[in-house]
Amino acid sequence: MTGSGAKDASVTEALRATSLGELDAADRLLGLVYQDLRRLAKSKMARLGPGQTLQTTALVHEAWMRVSKSDSSDWQNRAHFFGAAARAMRNILVDQARRKRSSRFDGEIDEAIEPAIEPPTDNILALDEALEDLEAIESRKAQVVMLRFFAGLSMAAIAKVLDVSLSTVENDWRFARAWLQRRVESAKGCG
Repeated sequence: MTGSGAKDASVTEALRATSLGELDAADRLLGLVYQDLRRLAKSKMARLGPGQTLQTTALVHEAWMRVSKSDSSDWQNRAHFFGAAARAMRNILVDQARRKRSSRFDGEIDEAIEPAIEPPTDNILALDEALEDLEAIESRKAQVVMLRFFAGLSMAAIAKVLDVSLSTVENDWRFARAWLQRRVESAKGCG
């Protein structure tokens, strides 16, 4: 087995062990995926633009807490796990952006409940709203965006996860990118 294939197999085994409730399986899983989660978080942070103070480590740890508390029986393999991690990161970024937006209107912020990481700009809110709309009308295309944009999976990995052809994923990606771009740009024009 190649290095990457061996790692994928190790992650899949750790996911299985975690879902079975084996002792120390979650710690073993975290050790296997931590650097990949950091790379994923770093890529999300790079898309937020300059001036952000959001900490990569804080995002990884918060995502890990959310994912590790979720029902892990769905995690069939590494790709599924990273899809869940990507969704957790997306939710964290959106929650932070909403908190920041509401703080503009609420006046003073209670420091005791202020998050440890600085929220991103409103662009993530526009993207999230557009993605929710896309999900309502084109569920698979929205899944492709989640797995590509938020999980950083390759087109081939997405095709495997969704059990569709590579050309289907590529077509879904092109459609979804154009559709989301139009929605986000029209939201900027209204703001």
